[in-house]
Amino acid sequence: MENTDTNNTNSILPDKPDTAKIIIDTASAFNKSQIEEFKKNVISQGDPDSFVKLIIHYGDLSDYKELYKYAIIMANEYNSGDGCNMTFESIIAMNNNNEYYDITDLAKINEKAKFEALKYLEKGAKLNDINCMAKLQDIYRNGIGVEKDVKKADKIKKKIEGM
Repeated sequence: MENTDTNNTNSILPDKPDTAKIIIDTASAFNKSQIEEFKKNVISQGDPDSFVKLIIHYGDLSDYKELYKYAIIMANEYNSGDGCNMTFESIIAMNNNNEYYDITDLAKINEKAKFEALKYLEKGAKLNDINCMAKLQDIYRNGIGVEKDVKKADKIKKKIEGM
């Protein structure tokens, strides 16, 4: 039954079978040719603006496996703090069936994945990426997947405050 009551604020979308398809098809703010251009720019130039647009695109789709490919390139080939941060987030999300990122899940992933994720967070912190530093501080202050180390957390906090 189609909802025709225009005063009903509970129903934002019409009751039509193709509504879900429309939502999926328009999930990205970018079209296919733009996405291909962003990918090319990341691979060939390490373009940070293109990378941010890929983060938006793949983040909206919760496609961390695809985002991971470009995050690794940015982190390894171009020493990008954002690349390191997104590599960390992607590793955790991929260990959650590619569904979501939650920092507390660092404690739940296998040791190899945890080691790899932390390696990129540490690299990003050395590159003075504030997001990586803030996450490391949180991880050590709260003992998320690692032994709690308040002194290390305080040292990171002091470095952030001095930036």
